[in-house]
Amino acid sequence: MNLGSPDAYISLVSGLIGAFVGGFFTLKGATNAHKLALKKEETADRERMITTLMLLRTEIAGAWELFMEECGDELSEPAGGAPFLNILPIGKNPFPIFDSGPPALNLLPRELAKDVVHFYMRAKGLIATIEMNNHDYEQALQYARVLLINHAERAQKDGEEFPDEKHDQLFNGGVEYMAGQLGMGDTAEAIRSLAQELTPIVERITTKVDELFFPLNDSQKRTN
Repeated sequence: MNLGSPDAYISLVSGLIGAFVGGFFTLKGATNAHKLALKKEETADRERMITTLMLLRTEIAGAWELFMEECGDELSEPAGGAPFLNILPIGKNPFPIFDSGPPALNLLPRELAKDVVHFYMRAKGLIATIEMNNHDYEQALQYARVLLINHAERAQKDGEEFPDEKHDQLFNGGVEYMAGQLGMGDTAEAIRSLAQELTPIVERITTKVDELFFPLNDSQKRTN
């Protein structure tokens, strides 16, 4: 039986070894390239997460600070059903960062993401309630103006005096009457309730973000 020459076997074995070595290094190169791509993707995701969190923190803290400056004092204590007689301006798009960034929310730590979503859902409800209160207050003011004009015209027709004190009393009474008719006391309680619910959520979000990116050292922890 002719098994062939030794040179043929050597060539075959050399070819197999070469193919194996070449395949090994090709696979290793592909594996390293895949690992590098994953690492770059992880780095990009982390950068997106950091940017998203910092922007959301700025938007949440800024919006809440403005809200508390505008009406925090009036809403901090129970008012016994008194209406919130104030106009709080609301922009057309109060949360541009959140509304443009939901795809990045899945990158956030789970509990922090839950707090962020909770804040915005409740905050949008708070805004809707404030807008309703603004609308009702405008109606109450309009009713008081018409009431005042009618009384002033009647007083002038009858030749009666209409002093400033009576003017103010009538106007304020008209506002309070219509506010009661429109249920503005209940609206104020709804605003107050939402504000009380949101306060600890805002504190948790800002604290968690600060701790995540600006961790306290041991001396600061002992101080606090």
